[in-house]
Amino acid sequence: MSAKNKPGSSMLWDEILKAIVDAMPEQLFPLFKELYGKEYPRGTPITLLATESSTYRENPDAPPGSRLCDIALLVNGTDYYHLECQMRNDQDMVIRMVAYDLHFAMQHTTSGEQNLDGLVMRFPRSAVIYPEKNNRIPDALRCRIIFQDGSEHIYQIPTVRIQSYSLEEIQEKHLNLFLPYVLLRLRPRLNPKRKFPLTKNELTAFVDKVMIILKDEVEQGYLTEQEYDDYVNLFRRAAEKIFEKHADFYEEVDRMTKPLIELPSVLQKRLYAEIDSLNANKKALIADNETLLANNETLIADNEMLTADNEMLTADNEMLTIDRNALAVELADKNAELARMRALLEQHHIPVNA
Repeated sequence: MSAKNKPGSSMLWDEILKAIVDAMPEQLFPLFKELYGKEYPRGTPITLLATESSTYRENPDAPPGSRLCDIALLVNGTDYYHLECQMRNDQDMVIRMVAYDLHFAMQHTTSGEQNLDGLVMRFPRSAVIYPEKNNRIPDALRCRIIFQDGSEHIYQIPTVRIQSYSLEEIQEKHLNLFLPYVLLRLRPRLNPKRKFPLTKNELTAFVDKVMIILKDEVEQGYLTEQEYDDYVNLFRRAAEKIFEKHADFYEEVDRMTKPLIELPSVLQKRLYAEIDSLNANKKALIADNETLLANNETLIADNEMLTADNEMLTADNEMLTIDRNALAVELADKNAELARMRALLEQHHIPVNA
């Protein structure tokens, strides 16, 4: 088992990123603007892509295998992105990114139309997100690739070092998806032997700034109330992990982020809003019921008309049956008269034509 997948290591931080992307993928738009200068309006279509894919195309003779990346998505039907969350400064990460992106390109972007240069394969816009502070993480991961014809290419992947962004920068650029990770910058100061260990007052001030940012994002329309609640829950999960051995700090975060007791006036306002919503739903249901009743009456009228038509058809059928029987009797009489006349002619030896 890799270090990344060991319980209690970086799994939580991976899952936080995946939870944000799964529940509110548009929160990635400010990050794409920060990294690539790409801007997408709210409501731009986003498709989350499968993160596990077969390695069969790389080597059909090898045993079955697969690759699993963190985040893969398609924006606006044209732009592919691949994101990885990495806690450690792994020197081999750039090699893994080359492998991920090559396989991603083979799976999603290889063009089936051949031109003068053959097939076309486009790599996704990729980035590696580092939640924890590490001064040795470069601005970009680079790998010098030398092809068989001697040509060279520097494969470069930008890095996102969350802890290099101040809370002010996060707020200014609306990089809200960084907020569940910002408590990680305080973790080194939990050691009481440090020259300036973390104090409760500092933690309180820090958490207060985070909560103000989230509330301001709601007021400006960058977050919905539900997204605000989701971020607060993720922030609490992060605090639970970071302060698992520091109960007093976790209790302070818990106190500042848990739902407050509702005042009677606030409760009354919320209940009135719920009553208005219920009344609106009731009116809509009544309108729907009236429409259904009208449709039912129309169906009943149509059924009555069909029944009348059916009765008329039945009467017509009975008349036709009577007429048919009368014709049959008349035909029988005619046949009997013809037989009598034929017999009379034969009696007097008069030839009878058929």
